[in-house]
Amino acid sequence: MLIEGLAGRFAQKVLGPVVARLTGNQSLAVSQVEGEGDEMSRAGLRYHMSAVGATGIAPVQAIPSTAAQWLIYNPSANIVSVFLDVIGAVNLSGTAGSGENLYACICGPQFIPATLPVKSAANVFIQNANPISQRASQLVVASAQTLQNAAVGNWFPLAFGLAKDGVVAVAPVATGVCEQRDLRGKLMVPPGCGLALAIIAPTGTTPLYAPFASWREYAVDLE
Repeated sequence: MLIEGLAGRFAQKVLGPVVARLTGNQSLAVSQVEGEGDEMSRAGLRYHMSAVGATGIAPVQAIPSTAAQWLIYNPSANIVSVFLDVIGAVNLSGTAGSGENLYACICGPQFIPATLPVKSAANVFIQNANPISQRASQLVVASAQTLQNAAVGNWFPLAFGLAKDGVVAVAPVATGVCEQRDLRGKLMVPPGCGLALAIIAPTGTTPLYAPFASWREYAVDLE
């Protein structure tokens, strides 16, 4: 096999043939030029969801079974799967109690509500990370959903509240956030499936929470 290339510095080229870049030692130059996530954003495959304009929901003090405060649902007719990168919830009003966690339940078809949600809750917005992309997400983010067949053991802590020096801090309104920014695709939502969410926290003084998330959508071969 013969590979021809040019030794030189990186230079972006949009049009015309692209020649492989070599080092002065005649080896193929390998270096990271694009930042993590650049291509997915450029291609219009990344979305950001915010429910901070929606009506918030009060936290519960026990792990739920079938009562999902929020459900991120991927309709079965959709051809893409969703890979979550970031998820969390924010305190919209009231004063949060000391310590807040966002629990999640991975919902296969056996857990999805009997009455499927067909549209997102009012004032929930899903925006493409590329503002000039023509792609639009078909996902539904619905509140107050009743799962089928789910049990307490199907839920797990996913995002965590703010803490300082190992002590959980009570943050002021609009900054009381529990979040998980290290998912990077470790959770997926195939068509016909969903991710249920619930905030578990002390009662505080009538705190209300709403979720936010970031994900990528594209068709994959599911096994």
